[in-house]
Amino acid sequence: MTGAHDVDDDGFLTIAESQAGAVANRQLRSSGLTAEQVKVLLRRRVLRRTPARGVYRIAGAERTPRQDLWVALLAGPEGALASHLSAAALRGLLAAPAVPHVTVPRWANGKFGGAIVHHAQVNGVDRGTYEGIDVTALGRTIVDCAAILGPKALNSLVDAAFGKGLCSYGKVMDAWERAGRVRGGALLEAALAPYSAGAEPGSVKAAHVLRRIWDWGLPMPLCEKEIRDAHGGFIAKVDFIWEPWWLILEYDGDEFHGPRRWGIDDRTQAAIEEVGYRLERADRFDLRPSSTRLYDRLSSVLLDPPTGPWPVRRPPEATSAA
Repeated sequence: MTGAHDVDDDGFLTIAESQAGAVANRQLRSSGLTAEQVKVLLRRRVLRRTPARGVYRIAGAERTPRQDLWVALLAGPEGALASHLSAAALRGLLAAPAVPHVTVPRWANGKFGGAIVHHAQVNGVDRGTYEGIDVTALGRTIVDCAAILGPKALNSLVDAAFGKGLCSYGKVMDAWERAGRVRGGALLEAALAPYSAGAEPGSVKAAHVLRRIWDWGLPMPLCEKEIRDAHGGFIAKVDFIWEPWWLILEYDGDEFHGPRRWGIDDRTQAAIEEVGYRLERADRFDLRPSSTRLYDRLSSVLLDPPTGPWPVRRPPEATSAA
């Protein structure tokens, strides 16, 4: 660097590239730029100002929710974390909010632009990183979102997180205990209720089906169970099973149950029914609020007493998944 107006771009551009095109003044200075050189970059519009004082965008870098989140985190104090809706959006569980959410320590100054700032103590087990961004762990994220989401959106968040296998009932409950009393506790309890017995659905759509079953007030099934024949041979892993009623429900998603799978599905169903189970199927049309077909099918069995005391009639081939 030979003068006030000669700027070596390599250092700070490399930093900004790793931060979605955002960079803080302190990072510019630590990369070797003087205050005068930073002013030159601003006059040349190589750097663009942001709502957060002392944080800039690089000209030509696409403005995205992730860049806005980086701006907020760079503006915040040490220990700032992506949280709430932003933490859920990073993991693809919600749409990114218009204004990013960050959490800062209780003692910290939360007065900086470009963010919705929350103050809370977040201990080590509830902190992590996701694609290079400091973020609340997913269990804590769900707890935090209960304070700002309505019941439908919170239910969808929980179903997506659990259906993708990213989180579990126990992890959310542990995070809730560490967080203490939180706003939205009643909504959170309702959102978690279908999973309170340990149900772990194998997909997001299956999680939505599980919630429908809960909302209907029907007995809750076991999830992801292996069915075996009389000789112990594997037949299938089924989405839902009510063992005392000898009833199985499979969700036929478009991805895994398209036309190429129909022959396999038919043979699997025949093998399951040969063991003695009744198998019902659901698809995306059964998730429509106006649809009653699935309720009618399930309730016709589950509202009657079980067909026999379980496990007295339990076939030896029905076993838990490994």
